[in-house]
Amino acid sequence: MLLLAFGLACSRGDSRPSQQLVHEAYVWQRDWSPELEQSIADVPSELGALRVLARERSGPSRTPVDIAVDVEALARSGREVVAVMRVDGTAPLEGISLQEVATHARAWRAKGVRVRGIELDHDCATAALPAYADWLARERVALGDLALSLTALPTWSTSPALARLVSIPDGIVLQVHAVRAPTLFTPDEARSFIEAWSRVTRRPFHVALPTYRVRLRDGTPLSAEPREVARFLAGLRERPVEGVAGIVWFRLGHRGDPEAWSTSTLSAVVRGESLDPRFLPRLVDAGGGTLDIVIENTGRVDAPAPASLTLSGNLEVLDGVGGYAPRGTSLVARMPPRLRAGERRVIGFVRGSEVAIAAP
Repeated sequence: MLLLAFGLACSRGDSRPSQQLVHEAYVWQRDWSPELEQSIADVPSELGALRVLARERSGPSRTPVDIAVDVEALARSGREVVAVMRVDGTAPLEGISLQEVATHARAWRAKGVRVRGIELDHDCATAALPAYADWLARERVALGDLALSLTALPTWSTSPALARLVSIPDGIVLQVHAVRAPTLFTPDEARSFIEAWSRVTRRPFHVALPTYRVRLRDGTPLSAEPREVARFLAGLRERPVEGVAGIVWFRLGHRGDPEAWSTSTLSAVVRGESLDPRFLPRLVDAGGGTLDIVIENTGRVDAPAPASLTLSGNLEVLDGVGGYAPRGTSLVARMPPRLRAGERRVIGFVRGSEVAIAAP
């Protein structure tokens, strides 16, 4: 997915109020865990359908991979679901069929899941779009009542074949993250992508926005920061782009997925709430005269912990853990850990009398 509807007012000076944007989310996990199942049970009310990875054609040889999805968890959620197939690479799709994922979709529906349709995530080369459209047209006729959506790349907007391609599926999700290395997401670039797409198509489309962090092969960290993504979203609400019907968030996080936003952060961004971090330091009795130094993220937004915490009193012993080290009467971290909303962490310990810790 790394190369991965109702504001109808035009972005060119039209000041009409925008309609409510629909918000959905990708469940993009290959290993389903109890933490993921809990996240699905607790999906923020602002999110509608879940687009769930169900099938892959993975790697250079496009090996078939089925995902062990917890179908019962999807059924219990009561939400509409789209079964997604990811096909790696840009090579032609001979020997691959949408029936591979449609089979899963129909089986889920038989078990009580509110299946809306299927989606294909394939980073087709722009020059190969005519052949891609031919393949889609052939595959589409066998899907019956299953709706079909495609993820699309901004680079496709330059192709003469685009009009035919977008006429085949029922929906399009335009990916505006991880399009050009080494950038993961910038509000201005994402805005330019959707405006260019809007100018050459006349069909409604969704926009895929990132909620994750990733590290490049050379070790460079890239992150979709909540403030930056929220700035793009605020701009889209203030100056709607014609055809944008909604947002699909990539991806739904959970406690076992430290590289994705917490659901609390996602909800705050969608609602347009304050993204100011809040941290509370505490001294917790660890026994034997030792106090653990604990920092807790009491806000709704994932954020780096404070780089420095200062203690007072008669300090006999002071030491840090998890990247923190003592410096005088303070604990200091060169690279503070990132804490999810509601997360707490021990960052050191202290012994002494009349010890107190200052709020950051």
